[in-house]
Amino acid sequence: MNRIFLSTLLLSAGFLSLTLSSCKKETPDTETQASVDNAVCEGEFNSRIQVINSIAINQPGVKDNRTSGPIVTVDPADTLNGFPITMNIDYGTLGIEDSIDHKVRKGKMIVRFDASWHTLGAIAVVKLVDYYVAKSTGANFVMYSADSIILTHMTAGSFTQNVIGGKCISSDFNLEWSSDRTVTQTEGILTTSNPYDDVFSAAGSSKGKDRNGKSYSVNITSPIVKRASCSWIEKGTLDLTPEGLPVRTVNYGDGACDSKASITIDGNTFTFNMN
Repeated sequence: MNRIFLSTLLLSAGFLSLTLSSCKKETPDTETQASVDNAVCEGEFNSRIQVINSIAINQPGVKDNRTSGPIVTVDPADTLNGFPITMNIDYGTLGIEDSIDHKVRKGKMIVRFDASWHTLGAIAVVKLVDYYVAKSTGANFVMYSADSIILTHMTAGSFTQNVIGGKCISSDFNLEWSSDRTVTQTEGILTTSNPYDDVFSAAGSSKGKDRNGKSYSVNITSPIVKRASCSWIEKGTLDLTPEGLPVRTVNYGDGACDSKASITIDGNTFTFNMN
């Protein structure tokens, strides 16, 4: 009798354990930090080719036609001796609001051209010096730097962009970012004196480390699009894979200029803010 009771008890306990186990729901993967941090670096580094192109395409006589923005100078010795030419794009030390995307920038971009930017195959090497960006007046600055930024003019309106050892640093985070991209100007090519209507798309890959020190890789699956006059990426999709986690699909939207993007993980979709 005791043996029968014990067997029944063990069978019931096993069934209860199985039932509880089968009813327990897995916690969904909602980690978006790498996607947020990638957007912090991606947006600013990608926008720099737009600025450099809009200024340099006016050579000879490098100029910038913004209503407000950086002071652009070319080393007089380079002007006399020809290429390579070094161009300084100086936002000052206090910070000025850019009239195109209304972000506040300070510091310098020093760009060395080995040939006229009109020349296919021309290479521009960019150095960021004490370069900071804030999303608006009064907002916290993020410092951007890189071991090297190399732009190559491949075809009319198309460039390669290689960011090596990129850093995006603020009081809240210390991010790493590198990229191997092809950037194409899709609008504003014929209006070289008007940088406000420029639109660029980017395809390729990148990698980085988020604020938690977790590595991730990125592959653009549909070209990401940024209008010069918008502070954020407006369109396109990419697959982002954080270390040890499943791939995330990031969708930047349908072309609206806002800070919202969506991320899909294991079939679940969330929204996040690119700021």
